[in-house]
Amino acid sequence: MSIGRYKTAGPLLLGPGNMIYKKNGIFKKRVNFAKQPVHGNRIKFGAGAFCTIGLCMIFPFGSAVGATLAIEPSVSTRLFYDDNAALTTRPHDFSAGSELLGALKLSRDTTAMKLQGVARLNMLLDAGGDVYRDKDNQLLSLSFIRKGEVSRWQLAGSWRRDTIVRSVNIIEEGDADTEPDDDVDAGLVQTSVRRNRLVFKPSWNYQFTPRSEMSVGYIFDNVLFEGTANTTLFDYQNHSLSGSHFYRITERDQITSTLKMKQYRAETARRDYDSYDFLVGLKHNYSETASGHFQVGWQQTSYTSRFESGDTANYLFRIYGEKRTGLTKFSARLGRSTFASGAGDVVNSDELVFNMTRELSETMRFSLRVKAFQNESIRRDNPDANRRYISIAPAVRWRITQWWSLDASYRYRRQNRETDSSSAESNAVYLSMRYARPTPL
Repeated sequence: MSIGRYKTAGPLLLGPGNMIYKKNGIFKKRVNFAKQPVHGNRIKFGAGAFCTIGLCMIFPFGSAVGATLAIEPSVSTRLFYDDNAALTTRPHDFSAGSELLGALKLSRDTTAMKLQGVARLNMLLDAGGDVYRDKDNQLLSLSFIRKGEVSRWQLAGSWRRDTIVRSVNIIEEGDADTEPDDDVDAGLVQTSVRRNRLVFKPSWNYQFTPRSEMSVGYIFDNVLFEGTANTTLFDYQNHSLSGSHFYRITERDQITSTLKMKQYRAETARRDYDSYDFLVGLKHNYSETASGHFQVGWQQTSYTSRFESGDTANYLFRIYGEKRTGLTKFSARLGRSTFASGAGDVVNSDELVFNMTRELSETMRFSLRVKAFQNESIRRDNPDANRRYISIAPAVRWRITQWWSLDASYRYRRQNRETDSSSAESNAVYLSMRYARPTPL
Protein backbone atom coordinates (compact mmCIF):
# COMPACT_ATOMS: atom_id res chain seq x y z
CA MET A 1 0.00 0.00 0.00
CA SER A 2 1.02 3.69 -0.15
CA ILE A 3 0.16 6.93 1.57
CA GLY A 4 0.71 9.64 -1.02
CA ARG A 5 4.14 8.87 -2.37
CA TYR A 6 5.26 6.94 0.72
CA LYS A 7 5.01 3.15 0.55
CA THR A 8 4.64 0.66 3.34
CA ALA A 9 4.51 -3.11 3.46
CA GLY A 10 0.79 -3.55 4.12
CA PRO A 11 -2.48 -1.90 5.11
CA LEU A 12 -2.66 0.70 7.84
CA LEU A 13 -4.20 -0.46 11.12
CA LEU A 14 -4.75 2.04 13.94
CA GLY A 15 -4.49 0.48 17.35
CA PRO A 16 -2.06 -0.83 19.96
CA GLY A 17 1.32 -1.67 18.50
CA ASN A 18 0.74 0.09 15.14
CA MET A 19 1.60 3.72 14.39
CA ILE A 20 2.89 6.08 11.71
CA TYR A 21 5.76 8.32 12.66
CA LYS A 22 8.16 10.71 10.93
CA LYS A 23 11.93 10.48 11.05
CA ASN A 24 14.38 12.64 9.08
CA GLY A 25 11.55 13.97 6.89
CA ILE A 26 10.33 10.46 5.91
CA PHE A 27 7.08 8.89 7.07
CA LYS A 28 7.60 5.39 8.50
CA LYS A 29 5.36 2.77 10.02
CA ARG A 30 5.82 0.74 13.16
CA VAL A 31 3.91 -2.54 12.95
CA ASN A 32 2.92 -5.17 15.46
CA PHE A 33 3.82 -8.16 13.25
CA ALA A 34 2.11 -10.61 15.59
CA LYS A 35 -1.25 -9.05 14.66
CA GLN A 36 -0.54 -7.69 11.15
CA PRO A 37 -0.53 -9.78 7.96
CA VAL A 38 1.44 -8.50 4.98
CA HIS A 39 -0.40 -7.56 1.78
CA GLY A 40 0.44 -5.63 -1.33
CA ASN A 41 -2.83 -3.76 -1.86
CA ARG A 42 -3.31 0.05 -1.84
CA ILE A 43 -5.14 1.55 1.11
CA LYS A 44 -8.41 3.41 0.48
CA PHE A 45 -10.15 5.75 2.91
CA GLY A 46 -13.92 6.11 3.05
CA ALA A 47 -16.06 8.64 4.89
CA GLY A 48 -16.10 6.50 8.03
CA ALA A 49 -12.31 6.25 8.04
CA PHE A 50 -11.93 10.02 7.80
CA CYS A 51 -14.34 10.50 10.73
CA THR A 52 -12.40 7.94 12.76
CA ILE A 53 -9.08 9.62 12.03
CA GLY A 54 -10.56 13.04 12.92
CA LEU A 55 -11.77 11.76 16.27
CA CYS A 56 -8.37 10.18 16.92
CA MET A 57 -6.71 13.55 16.33
CA ILE A 58 -8.94 15.16 18.95
CA PHE A 59 -9.16 12.27 21.43
CA PRO A 60 -6.23 9.93 20.69
CA PHE A 61 -6.21 6.49 22.24
CA GLY A 62 -3.94 3.59 22.92
CA SER A 63 -0.17 3.47 22.82
CA ALA A 64 -0.12 5.09 19.37
CA VAL A 65 -0.23 8.52 20.97
CA GLY A 66 0.22 7.94 24.67
CA ALA A 67 -1.66 11.10 25.75
CA THR A 68 -5.21 11.62 27.00
CA LEU A 69 -7.38 14.51 28.02
CA ALA A 70 -7.11 14.97 31.79
CA ILE A 71 -9.12 17.10 34.18
CA GLU A 72 -8.27 17.97 37.77
CA PRO A 73 -11.07 19.33 39.94
CA SER A 74 -10.01 20.70 43.31
CA VAL A 75 -11.59 22.42 46.29
CA SER A 76 -10.02 23.89 49.41
CA THR A 77 -10.88 25.95 52.45
CA ARG A 78 -8.43 28.51 53.77
CA LEU A 79 -8.05 30.44 57.02
CA PHE A 80 -6.09 33.67 56.91
CA TYR A 81 -4.76 36.45 59.11
CA ASP A 82 -3.30 39.74 57.81
CA ASP A 83 -2.18 42.58 60.05
CA ASN A 84 -2.34 45.15 57.21
CA ALA A 85 -4.36 43.80 54.27
CA ALA A 86 -4.78 47.24 52.66
CA LEU A 87 -1.02 47.95 52.91
CA THR A 88 -1.68 51.41 54.31
CA THR A 89 0.37 53.71 56.54
CA ARG A 90 -2.75 54.98 58.31
CA PRO A 91 -4.10 53.47 61.56
CA HIS A 92 -5.76 50.14 60.80
CA ASP A 93 -7.00 46.89 62.31
CA PHE A 94 -5.93 43.36 61.49
CA SER A 95 -8.03 41.19 59.19
CA ALA A 96 -8.94 37.55 59.65
CA GLY A 97 -11.40 35.22 58.00
CA SER A 98 -11.93 32.20 55.81
CA GLU A 99 -12.50 31.53 52.13
CA LEU A 100 -13.51 28.74 49.80
CA LEU A 101 -11.46 28.06 46.66
CA GLY A 102 -12.63 25.88 43.78
CA ALA A 103 -10.75 25.12 40.57
CA LEU A 104 -10.94 22.95 37.47
CA LYS A 105 -7.80 22.29 35.41
CA LEU A 106 -7.76 20.81 31.90
CA SER A 107 -4.70 19.47 30.07
CA ARG A 108 -3.71 17.44 27.03
CA ASP A 109 -0.22 17.04 25.57
CA THR A 110 0.74 15.21 22.36
CA THR A 111 3.53 15.50 19.82
CA ALA A 112 1.33 17.78 17.66
CA MET A 113 -0.51 19.91 20.20
CA LYS A 114 -0.66 21.06 23.81
CA LEU A 115 -3.76 22.28 25.63
CA GLN A 116 -3.96 23.76 29.12
CA GLY A 117 -6.91 25.45 30.78
CA VAL A 118 -8.01 26.49 34.23
CA ALA A 119 -11.17 27.88 35.81
CA ARG A 120 -10.94 29.19 39.36
CA LEU A 121 -13.36 30.71 41.88
CA ASN A 122 -12.45 32.22 45.27
CA MET A 123 -15.23 33.07 47.73
CA LEU A 124 -14.78 34.88 51.03
CA LEU A 125 -16.88 33.16 53.69
CA ASP A 126 -16.08 35.29 56.71
CA ALA A 127 -14.19 38.59 56.52
CA GLY A 128 -15.04 42.17 57.36
CA GLY A 129 -13.88 45.66 56.50
CA ASP A 130 -13.94 47.79 53.38
CA VAL A 131 -10.85 46.07 52.02
CA TYR A 132 -12.96 42.90 51.64
CA ARG A 133 -16.05 44.57 50.17
CA ASP A 134 -15.89 42.35 47.05
CA LYS A 135 -16.30 38.76 48.20
CA ASP A 136 -15.41 36.73 45.11
CA ASN A 137 -12.70 36.38 42.45
CA GLN A 138 -13.06 34.52 39.15
CA LEU A 139 -10.50 33.38 36.59
CA LEU A 140 -10.65 31.65 33.20
CA SER A 141 -7.43 30.86 31.33
CA LEU A 142 -6.68 28.85 28.19
CA SER A 143 -3.47 28.09 26.28
CA PHE A 144 -3.39 26.11 23.02
CA ILE A 145 -0.28 25.24 20.98
CA ARG A 146 -0.39 23.54 17.58
CA LYS A 147 2.94 22.23 16.28
CA GLY A 148 3.79 21.64 12.64
CA GLU A 149 6.90 20.44 10.86
CA VAL A 150 8.46 23.92 10.67
CA SER A 151 5.86 26.14 12.34
CA ARG A 152 3.97 26.54 15.59
CA TRP A 153 0.73 28.38 16.37
CA GLN A 154 -0.06 29.48 19.91
CA LEU A 155 -3.24 31.02 21.25
CA ALA A 156 -3.34 32.11 24.89
CA GLY A 157 -5.91 34.15 26.72
CA SER A 158 -7.33 34.86 30.13
CA TRP A 159 -10.22 36.65 31.78
CA ARG A 160 -10.16 37.53 35.44
CA ARG A 161 -12.50 39.41 37.73
CA ASP A 162 -10.69 40.34 40.92
CA THR A 163 -9.46 43.30 42.94
CA ILE A 164 -6.01 44.83 43.25
CA VAL A 165 -6.05 44.15 47.00
CA ARG A 166 -7.00 40.47 46.42
CA SER A 167 -5.65 39.64 42.96
CA VAL A 168 -5.98 36.19 41.40
CA ASN A 169 -3.13 34.52 39.50
CA ILE A 170 -3.02 31.90 36.75
CA ILE A 171 0.01 30.20 38.33
CA GLU A 172 -1.06 28.76 41.66
CA GLU A 173 1.00 28.47 44.83
CA GLY A 174 3.59 25.70 44.73
CA ASP A 175 4.39 26.15 41.01
CA ALA A 176 7.79 27.44 39.87
CA ASP A 177 6.59 28.98 36.61
CA THR A 178 6.40 32.76 36.10
CA GLU A 179 3.00 34.45 35.85
CA PRO A 180 2.34 34.89 32.09
CA ASP A 181 0.50 38.24 32.36
CA ASP A 182 2.55 41.12 33.76
CA ASP A 183 0.91 43.03 36.63
CA VAL A 184 2.65 45.94 38.37
CA ASP A 185 -0.46 47.26 40.14
CA ALA A 186 -0.09 45.23 43.36
CA GLY A 187 -0.53 47.63 46.28
CA LEU A 188 -1.55 50.54 44.03
CA VAL A 189 -4.73 51.33 46.03
CA GLN A 190 -5.82 50.58 49.59
CA THR A 191 -9.55 49.94 48.97
CA SER A 192 -11.45 47.16 47.26
CA VAL A 193 -11.98 48.14 43.61
CA ARG A 194 -13.35 45.55 41.22
CA ARG A 195 -11.07 44.87 38.24
CA ASN A 196 -12.11 43.11 35.01
CA ARG A 197 -9.14 42.15 32.85
CA LEU A 198 -9.14 40.44 29.44
CA VAL A 199 -5.85 39.35 27.85
CA PHE A 200 -5.59 37.82 24.35
CA LYS A 201 -2.19 36.65 22.99
CA PRO A 202 -1.90 34.88 19.61
CA SER A 203 1.56 34.13 18.18
CA TRP A 204 3.19 32.27 15.30
CA ASN A 205 6.68 30.78 14.93
CA TYR A 206 8.29 29.67 11.68
CA GLN A 207 11.61 27.90 11.15
CA PHE A 208 13.38 28.89 7.93
CA THR A 209 16.40 26.64 8.41
CA PRO A 210 17.78 24.55 11.29
CA ARG A 211 19.64 27.72 12.37
CA SER A 212 17.14 30.50 11.66
CA GLU A 213 13.56 31.08 12.83
CA MET A 214 11.16 33.95 13.40
CA SER A 215 8.22 34.72 15.68
CA VAL A 216 5.34 37.19 15.39
CA GLY A 217 3.03 37.96 18.30
CA TYR A 218 0.22 40.28 19.37
CA ILE A 219 -1.07 41.12 22.85
CA PHE A 220 -4.41 42.75 23.62
CA ASP A 221 -4.86 43.82 27.25
CA ASN A 222 -8.14 45.46 28.29
CA VAL A 223 -8.80 46.52 31.91
CA LEU A 224 -12.05 47.96 33.30
CA PHE A 225 -12.54 49.08 36.91
CA GLU A 226 -15.76 49.39 38.92
CA GLY A 227 -16.25 51.90 41.74
CA THR A 228 -13.17 54.06 41.16
CA ALA A 229 -14.48 57.10 43.07
CA ASN A 230 -11.82 58.68 45.31
CA THR A 231 -9.10 56.57 43.65
CA THR A 232 -6.45 57.21 40.98
CA LEU A 233 -7.47 54.20 38.84
CA PHE A 234 -8.42 54.51 35.17
CA ASP A 235 -9.66 52.04 32.55
CA TYR A 236 -7.14 51.33 29.81
CA GLN A 237 -6.35 49.33 26.69
CA ASN A 238 -2.87 48.19 25.76
CA HIS A 239 -1.86 46.78 22.35
CA SER A 240 1.52 45.24 21.59
CA LEU A 241 2.77 43.89 18.26
CA SER A 242 6.17 42.19 18.20
CA GLY A 243 8.48 40.44 15.78
CA SER A 244 11.54 38.41 16.75
CA HIS A 245 14.32 36.61 14.94
CA PHE A 246 16.44 33.80 16.39
CA TYR A 247 19.71 32.65 14.85
CA ARG A 248 21.49 29.60 16.26
CA ILE A 249 25.28 30.00 16.29
CA THR A 250 26.02 26.79 18.21
CA GLU A 251 24.01 23.86 19.51
CA ARG A 252 23.48 25.75 22.78
CA ASP A 253 23.53 29.43 21.77
CA GLN A 254 21.08 31.64 19.90
CA ILE A 255 21.31 35.32 18.99
CA THR A 256 17.93 37.02 19.40
CA SER A 257 16.54 40.34 18.17
CA THR A 258 13.09 41.75 18.94
CA LEU A 259 11.14 44.78 17.74
CA LYS A 260 7.95 45.82 19.60
CA MET A 261 5.37 48.47 18.84
CA LYS A 262 3.07 49.32 21.77
CA GLN A 263 0.03 51.54 22.14
CA TYR A 264 -1.55 52.49 25.49
CA ARG A 265 -4.87 54.33 25.75
CA ALA A 266 -6.57 55.56 28.96
CA GLU A 267 -9.51 57.49 27.53
CA THR A 268 -11.09 58.62 30.80
CA ALA A 269 -7.73 60.09 31.87
CA ARG A 270 -7.06 61.40 28.33
CA ARG A 271 -3.61 59.87 28.24
CA ASP A 272 -2.05 58.25 25.15
CA TYR A 273 1.30 56.50 24.80
CA ASP A 274 3.03 55.14 21.69
CA SER A 275 6.36 53.39 22.04
CA TYR A 276 8.91 51.34 20.10
CA ASP A 277 11.23 48.82 21.73
CA PHE A 278 14.27 47.18 20.18
CA LEU A 279 16.22 44.47 22.01
CA VAL A 280 19.10 42.16 21.10
CA GLY A 281 20.24 39.26 23.21
CA LEU A 282 21.79 35.85 23.67
CA LYS A 283 19.93 32.70 24.68
CA HIS A 284 22.11 29.96 26.13
CA ASN A 285 21.21 26.41 27.12
CA TYR A 286 23.53 25.40 29.92
CA SER A 287 22.14 21.87 29.88
CA GLU A 288 18.97 20.01 28.98
CA THR A 289 17.36 21.33 32.18
CA ALA A 290 18.86 24.84 32.52
CA SER A 291 18.72 27.87 30.22
CA GLY A 292 19.22 31.63 30.31
CA HIS A 293 18.23 34.58 28.11
CA PHE A 294 20.04 37.96 28.26
CA GLN A 295 18.66 41.02 26.44
CA VAL A 296 19.56 44.72 26.19
CA GLY A 297 17.82 47.40 24.18
CA TRP A 298 16.35 50.85 23.79
CA GLN A 299 12.87 52.34 23.90
CA GLN A 300 11.44 55.50 22.35
CA THR A 301 8.09 56.75 23.72
CA SER A 302 5.80 59.65 22.81
CA TYR A 303 2.93 60.61 25.14
CA THR A 304 0.05 63.06 25.31
CA SER A 305 -2.11 64.06 28.28
CA ARG A 306 -4.35 66.97 29.26
CA PHE A 307 -1.47 68.82 30.86
CA GLU A 308 1.66 67.84 28.96
CA SER A 309 3.09 65.98 25.97
CA GLY A 310 6.56 64.94 24.97
CA ASP A 311 9.02 62.23 23.98
CA THR A 312 11.30 60.12 26.16
CA ALA A 313 14.01 57.55 25.56
CA ASN A 314 15.05 54.82 27.96
CA TYR A 315 17.36 51.82 28.11
CA LEU A 316 15.94 48.31 28.62
CA PHE A 317 17.41 45.02 29.78
CA ARG A 318 16.07 41.64 30.83
CA ILE A 319 17.72 38.53 32.24
CA TYR A 320 15.63 35.37 32.42
CA GLY A 321 16.66 31.93 33.62
CA GLU A 322 15.11 28.62 34.57
CA LYS A 323 16.33 25.29 35.86
CA ARG A 324 14.51 22.03 36.42
CA THR A 325 15.93 18.95 38.13
CA GLY A 326 14.37 15.94 39.74
CA LEU A 327 13.78 17.70 43.07
CA THR A 328 14.13 21.44 42.41
CA LYS A 329 12.57 23.84 39.91
CA PHE A 330 13.05 27.57 39.66
CA SER A 331 12.53 30.49 37.31
CA ALA A 332 13.86 34.02 37.73
CA ARG A 333 13.54 37.32 35.88
CA LEU A 334 15.47 40.53 36.43
CA GLY A 335 15.20 43.58 34.25
CA ARG A 336 14.05 47.08 33.38
CA SER A 337 10.95 47.30 31.19
CA THR A 338 7.84 49.39 30.68
CA PHE A 339 4.40 48.15 31.71
CA ALA A 340 0.82 49.34 31.41
CA SER A 341 -0.69 50.41 34.73
CA GLY A 342 -4.14 51.12 36.11
CA ALA A 343 -2.76 54.45 37.34
CA GLY A 344 -3.51 55.78 33.86
CA ASP A 345 0.14 55.65 32.89
CA VAL A 346 2.89 53.59 31.36
CA VAL A 347 5.56 53.11 34.01
CA ASN A 348 9.25 52.30 33.87
CA SER A 349 9.71 49.32 36.15
CA ASP A 350 12.87 47.76 37.59
CA GLU A 351 11.68 44.32 38.64
CA LEU A 352 12.82 41.05 40.17
CA VAL A 353 10.68 37.91 40.03
CA PHE A 354 11.82 34.59 41.53
CA ASN A 355 9.82 31.36 41.89
CA MET A 356 11.17 28.11 43.31
CA THR A 357 9.89 24.71 44.43
CA ARG A 358 11.77 21.96 46.25
CA GLU A 359 10.60 18.42 46.98
CA LEU A 360 11.64 17.81 50.58
CA SER A 361 10.32 14.26 50.63
CA GLU A 362 7.72 12.10 48.92
CA THR A 363 4.98 13.95 50.79
CA MET A 364 6.48 17.40 51.53
CA ARG A 365 7.10 20.32 49.15
CA PHE A 366 8.57 23.75 49.83
CA SER A 367 7.98 26.76 47.56
CA LEU A 368 9.15 30.36 47.54
CA ARG A 369 7.86 33.36 45.61
CA VAL A 370 9.56 36.72 45.51
CA LYS A 371 8.38 39.78 43.59
CA ALA A 372 9.95 43.21 43.83
CA PHE A 373 9.68 46.27 41.63
CA GLN A 374 10.31 50.00 41.55
CA ASN A 375 7.88 51.93 39.34
CA GLU A 376 8.32 55.41 37.94
CA SER A 377 5.84 57.20 35.70
CA ILE A 378 7.10 58.30 32.30
CA ARG A 379 5.29 61.61 32.84
CA ARG A 380 6.29 64.16 35.47
CA ASP A 381 2.79 65.02 36.76
CA ASN A 382 1.83 61.63 38.25
CA PRO A 383 3.88 61.00 41.40
CA ASP A 384 1.20 58.61 42.74
CA ALA A 385 2.54 55.93 40.38
CA ASN A 386 6.09 56.19 41.76
CA ARG A 387 6.68 53.56 44.42
CA ARG A 388 8.72 50.56 45.57
CA TYR A 389 7.11 47.22 46.40
CA ILE A 390 8.31 43.81 47.58
CA SER A 391 6.49 40.57 48.39
CA ILE A 392 8.08 37.40 49.83
CA ALA A 393 5.91 34.28 50.23
CA PRO A 394 7.33 30.94 51.42
CA ALA A 395 4.94 27.97 51.62
CA VAL A 396 4.92 24.28 52.57
CA ARG A 397 2.58 21.61 51.24
CA TRP A 398 2.08 18.29 53.03
CA ARG A 399 0.36 15.60 51.00
CA ILE A 400 -1.57 13.68 53.63
CA THR A 401 -3.05 11.14 51.21
CA GLN A 402 -3.18 10.73 47.45
CA TRP A 403 -5.97 13.32 47.15
CA TRP A 404 -5.74 15.41 50.35
CA SER A 405 -3.06 17.97 51.22
CA LEU A 406 -2.42 20.61 53.88
CA ASP A 407 -0.87 23.96 52.89
CA ALA A 408 0.72 26.51 55.20
CA SER A 409 2.19 29.79 53.93
CA TYR A 410 3.42 33.18 55.07
CA ARG A 411 3.54 36.43 53.06
CA TYR A 412 5.51 39.57 53.83
CA ARG A 413 4.86 42.80 51.89
CA ARG A 414 6.43 46.22 52.08
CA GLN A 415 5.70 49.36 50.06
CA ASN A 416 7.10 52.86 49.97
CA ARG A 417 5.45 55.65 47.96
CA GLU A 418 7.11 58.79 46.73
CA THR A 419 4.20 60.82 48.11
CA ASP A 420 4.46 59.24 51.59
CA SER A 421 7.53 59.40 53.81
CA SER A 422 6.45 56.29 55.74
CA SER A 423 6.57 52.69 54.58
CA ALA A 424 3.67 50.25 54.84
CA GLU A 425 4.27 46.65 55.94
CA SER A 426 2.06 43.58 56.00
CA ASN A 427 2.42 40.13 57.55
CA ALA A 428 -0.06 37.45 56.56
CA VAL A 429 -0.47 33.77 57.46
CA TYR A 430 -2.56 31.20 55.54
CA LEU A 431 -3.63 27.65 56.37
CA SER A 432 -5.48 25.56 53.76
CA MET A 433 -6.93 22.07 53.46
CA ARG A 434 -7.09 20.98 49.80
CA TYR A 435 -8.69 18.11 47.90
CA ALA A 436 -7.62 17.50 44.29
CA ARG A 437 -8.26 14.45 42.12
CA PRO A 438 -6.77 14.29 38.58
CA THR A 439 -8.95 12.22 36.27
CA PRO A 440 -7.95 11.05 32.75
CA LEU A 441 -10.79 10.89 30.22
